[in-house]
Amino acid sequence: MDIKEIKPEVFSEYAKNHILKNFFQTKEYGDLMIHSDFSVMYVGAYHKGMIVGASLILYKSIGPNMKYGYAPRGFLIDFYDEPLLKTFSKKIKDYFFMKGFAFIKINPEITYSVINFDDKSKLINSNSKQLVAELKELGYDKLRDNLYFESLLPKYTPVIYLPTYDFNVLDNKLVSDMKESELKGVSIVSGNEDDIEKFYSFVSDKESKTSTYYKFFYKEFKKSDMVDLLMVNLNYETYVKYLQKQYIYEQEKNDDINKAFQNNPNDSSLYAQKTKSDDIMNRISSDIALANQRMKENTLKEILGAAFVVKYEGRVTIIISGYNKDFQGIDIKTYIFYKIIEEYKKAGYLYLDMYGITADFTDTNPYKELNEFKLKFKPTVYEYIGEFDLIVNKPFHQLLWSTNKIQKEFYKPAIKRTSNL
Repeated sequence: MDIKEIKPEVFSEYAKNHILKNFFQTKEYGDLMIHSDFSVMYVGAYHKGMIVGASLILYKSIGPNMKYGYAPRGFLIDFYDEPLLKTFSKKIKDYFFMKGFAFIKINPEITYSVINFDDKSKLINSNSKQLVAELKELGYDKLRDNLYFESLLPKYTPVIYLPTYDFNVLDNKLVSDMKESELKGVSIVSGNEDDIEKFYSFVSDKESKTSTYYKFFYKEFKKSDMVDLLMVNLNYETYVKYLQKQYIYEQEKNDDINKAFQNNPNDSSLYAQKTKSDDIMNRISSDIALANQRMKENTLKEILGAAFVVKYEGRVTIIISGYNKDFQGIDIKTYIFYKIIEEYKKAGYLYLDMYGITADFTDTNPYKELNEFKLKFKPTVYEYIGEFDLIVNKPFHQLLWSTNKIQKEFYKPAIKRTSNL
């Protein structure tokens, strides 16, 4: 087997047909990461003139005359072909040793288990369990399994198979609320490069990346029609009309409850109904006032949320989404996900990747709200085999570790503030 650098076009042709294909292993992602202080190369493994493996390798200097590499979502090889994996790993180490690399990080998209959150169980793939042991024997350093989001890419991912997805599996109220949202004047519209700043205003409080990063992201991926920027639009005239009808209905209901309560002031059930109705009316009044204020400012429509979506080879990934919390009567975040499922199912896509949750089953999980939000759409949750460092030069790696350079480069806090989903 020979390892050689290959042209991006050769890599792209191989990558799009591989079973482990993903947008992180694309020329477009490589072009994006050039703007993020990485250099990029594409390597291929050849056996008897045939390409049997390939990878995009991001790399940068991490110490004097020392570099590290990163193959996001892992090398595109058959990891279950033991002879191939063994030979490929040795040849890759030899190739990058000569180039001054200390290690290459990988996080393959290979399923280790399927998680059932209802009974807090895991169905483990025995072949993947054996693969983890084999990787360790071949010189891959298995990093600590993350419970939250400590690794570079999510280890636990909720995925929806779109062709057979049925909204009837969802809570009836959720579906009803989403249909009602459109009666309120809410709709999904396509954004473009000019809308990146608006999109970023919804996600900046939970992102370490800058708006410039997303501008490059959109620009590079749009060249191949691999990205959609979806915006949630609210028509205020429609919304106010809806709220006025809702207010009249709730007012009549509230009057009836008040009359009954006056006759039975000690009835705790009536008191609870009254309190709930009062809260609803206050919320409606607040939203009417806010919408009227917007219209007085000549704002008839407004973008209240957005999602950044990547498309690649039949798979859709929601990279990040955010929303405006001003209006209490519109569940914008749920509407975004609901419409993404609906629209990409219609368009014939196969999978929706909801891009990461945690595996903490406890009620004290700081990301419990995030988990519950995504799980309410009834996805299948996959646990991948995790993050590994293929040690290329052991003395280099030990020096980088002892001087804390690896820790500074990669280690993230287990918990960070998330005020948005």
